[in-house]
Amino acid sequence: MSPSRRRGVLAAAGTATAGLAPAAWSPLAGSGGAPSAPAPVSHVDTATRACLLTATDAGTETTGTLAALGQVARAGSGHLIVQSYRMPTGVKPAAYVNSLVQLGCSTVVTTDDRARSAVAARLTERPAPKARFVVVGGRALTGAAHLSPDAVSVQALSRVVTGAAAR
Repeated sequence: MSPSRRRGVLAAAGTATAGLAPAAWSPLAGSGGAPSAPAPVSHVDTATRACLLTATDAGTETTGTLAALGQVARAGSGHLIVQSYRMPTGVKPAAYVNSLVQLGCSTVVTTDDRARSAVAARLTERPAPKARFVVVGGRALTGAAHLSPDAVSVQALSRVVTGAAAR
């Protein structure tokens, strides 16, 4: 291809590209108003998250609490996600609970003494305004709802997960 023909092809391609750029930009520009926030990708972005925190205490039975939380989630409108976490040994308890809050756990439910102690340490450090804490069994904690193991039910957990119960 001759140099003059090559320049002509490049010039035509440049003109076509320059003409398409405003046409491609105009649908993206919208009406000139403020851009709106994108819609959530899935309900996980907007769901309430209930997190069951357990430790390795011997003799702790968590199946009933986890099953009741699962029933709360199924009975709701699909805006509750239930997750279960086991606190590993050797971690700082308050830091572990804080990581659950940062992950978006709106309610942290504990079922054993070590997990309860972790929540107590976290509540001692500073309040968590976006999170609720529920202690199943053991002594009640200031700043946390308390349920006896015999009182764990779909209705009781639904009240504390949604914030309808007094803290």
